[in-house]
Amino acid sequence: MRDAGVERAVLVGHSMGTPVAITFLRLYPAETKALVFVDGYAPPAPKDDAERAAQKARMDPFLQSLKAPNYKEVTQKMIEGMFSDKTTPAMREEIRSKMSSAPQQMLASAIAGMFAMEAPKPGETYPVPLMAIMAGVRPGYEAQLRAVFPNLLKYEAWEGSGHFLMMESPERFNRALEDFLATVLPR
Repeated sequence: MRDAGVERAVLVGHSMGTPVAITFLRLYPAETKALVFVDGYAPPAPKDDAERAAQKARMDPFLQSLKAPNYKEVTQKMIEGMFSDKTTPAMREEIRSKMSSAPQQMLASAIAGMFAMEAPKPGETYPVPLMAIMAGVRPGYEAQLRAVFPNLLKYEAWEGSGHFLMMESPERFNRALEDFLATVLPR
């Protein structure tokens, strides 16, 4: 940002980029102009230590499977679950190829890191403008985001879309992003 002369950035995080954007916001709130989450995970705040432990217990088997000898099978199942009818064969092959090329240790640690992000504490809020575009309906997720990001300006659930919705519908995605940026950036 310094090299580019940017004082406050709009951060766009797809998937695992959402926890990265949230972490940046926590570390550098004055440098964060707005956030865009693209089918990304922001962990819910657990009510107590028991719920925190239950969340961890639900994720541990999956994380351990990424360290197992058959991790490539697990990874392929995970990748296949990210596609929709809108994901063309060429897109599927590109995504499979890129995601499958990650070494096991890097894959396992990256996903573990994503799920290790500290959830917001009760009452923790960030007033930065936010847009979230999600692949499909996630009951309660908009309310969960709104509790932490009271300036949630736009929430869209794209039914029938896959995880790579910006590749499947680039014109729609770019239009939504441009509209949001027009509301948060000075002219």
